[in-house]
Amino acid sequence: MSFFTNMYKKWTDILSRRYLATGGIILAVVMLVIIAVLVLFRSDINLGFQGQMQVFFFSPSDGTLAPEDRPWPQGNRDEWIFNAMWILMGGPNSNRLAGVWPPHQNPEIEDNWGIWKDWHMDESTLVLTFDESYFLMQPLQEALFRSAITLTMTSFSFIDEVRFIVGETERTESAITIANAPELSPARISNARLILYYMDASGEGLVREYYDAIDVDTHPQQRPRVAAERLIEGTGLEDSINLIPPETRIRAVILMPETNSIYVNLSGDFVTRFTGGQVQAHHMIKSIVNTVLANAGGQVRQVFFLIDSARVDSFHGVPDFALGFEYDPTVMLGYIPPEELNDSPEDE
Repeated sequence: MSFFTNMYKKWTDILSRRYLATGGIILAVVMLVIIAVLVLFRSDINLGFQGQMQVFFFSPSDGTLAPEDRPWPQGNRDEWIFNAMWILMGGPNSNRLAGVWPPHQNPEIEDNWGIWKDWHMDESTLVLTFDESYFLMQPLQEALFRSAITLTMTSFSFIDEVRFIVGETERTESAITIANAPELSPARISNARLILYYMDASGEGLVREYYDAIDVDTHPQQRPRVAAERLIEGTGLEDSINLIPPETRIRAVILMPETNSIYVNLSGDFVTRFTGGQVQAHHMIKSIVNTVLANAGGQVRQVFFLIDSARVDSFHGVPDFALGFEYDPTVMLGYIPPEELNDSPEDE
């Protein structure tokens, strides 16, 4: 009996030691996995708190791209990329810089954000996919847009280059290729000071605001549309109000020099989303008319409105909406004659 008792104890000890060893190995592997995950997570945390995030915008004063510091967002790498693109679309905080995200150009896209479709990381390369309306940008606007994205994204330590994909077209950029790009010579980068009109907070009339737009002074026919697009985006002044529904889209701005007029074709949201009264409607229409004419370079004198490509007889109590509107000095606070509108604000 003692023989069987001794054998039982012996095998029990062997099995217990074997299970203990196996359990120890499993526990060690689990601990190594946990440590590896923590190290990777910690590396992301360290990346996320390396200081201010630099987002690049256009500097009109010297014709170059300049960084603007923004607080580093919380989250993972995908969220950092998304946040940086969102800031690029929203524009700079400083009035000394100008945004590079293109204005809304394709009526089939709901908003400016829609031009950017997707992204993923291919090792250290950020791959960005864009809608084909990307090609609607003017060449210099596109170069600035692409370069600002590249400089912003390659400031992240985990991105070495950026690949842009539009349909069948692909282009890969890095900070070095952007720095040596001849199309980004300050001598080629131009900007135009556009004039925008918003309603004064008192509701008594319209006030002027100035906006620096990239590469439109060589394309004067684009100025009225760029100005109208910027007008819809809203005012940067605390004492003025944008009355245009933000959902409004400009389907077309057509200059007709032979009839001395310009047609502004707006989406139906302009009518259906407006919530003001007759006075606000009057000031809103005049803000568009005066803005478009102030930036048309004296080519036209009348503005006609179309809603979804059709004439509309009335709009919230404004008479003769289907007829043309001329520049109206009576609604201006601090009136300046049209021929002096292009003067620098410092000269006023």
